[in-house]
Amino acid sequence: MSIPPPDPADEGQQFGPSRARVLAAVREAPGPVTAAELATRLGTHPNTARFHLEALCDAGVVSREREERTLPGRPRTHYLAVAPPRTAHRSYRLLAEILAAHVGTSAADPTRTAADAGRAFGRAAAVSRDHPATAVEAAALVVDTLAGMGFESRPSVDDAGEVRIDVSSCPFLEVATRHLDVVCAVHRGLMEGLLEAVDAPLGVTRLDPLVAPSQCVAHLERRGTGRRRPAHRRTPAPAR
Repeated sequence: MSIPPPDPADEGQQFGPSRARVLAAVREAPGPVTAAELATRLGTHPNTARFHLEALCDAGVVSREREERTLPGRPRTHYLAVAPPRTAHRSYRLLAEILAAHVGTSAADPTRTAADAGRAFGRAAAVSRDHPATAVEAAALVVDTLAGMGFESRPSVDDAGEVRIDVSSCPFLEVATRHLDVVCAVHRGLMEGLLEAVDAPLGVTRLDPLVAPSQCVAHLERRGTGRRRPAHRRTPAPAR
């Protein structure tokens, strides 16, 4: 099973605040603008504006065009925002909504079916991952893997030694509000499959969904590794 890349981040995350501000200014302009005109509008240096504009051109969200001059002098470069196609954003949310609704209404055991699907996905995500030797490494592996799927999370260990992962941004949030049991079962199964596949010293005990707006908490416990290492055998002493 191949792991698809996460959905592209929105422009506030894809570009830094300065570049996003330049892009917004280009879009607000009534027509093509030069770097100098944009710099005046934003109160920055023309070279700085040009630097961001060229990067935005490379990203495909701004286009450049040279003016046609009949008089002597270097032709100026104008920049214009590229209108995104109406179908630019793939409807993964709609697809997730359809599948979650189908599992929730047609499966004999929706929670188990969803957990099994998540577990299979988690095992696939573990391919080429190293075996974590400690609970801290295992928690970091979960966080890193979830980040590649669009989650934002952080691990912590309390005074009793319980490991937890706080998920503050879930890419399934909109679907989860309608199909909480199914989506959270996928999420938990995903972590379980990942940890099982790498023989981690951690296991998922429970997942508390939406303990706060946009926040879930996964609780994990330490366990012995499932991989049995061969016992060292002594070579019997030769008979005398």
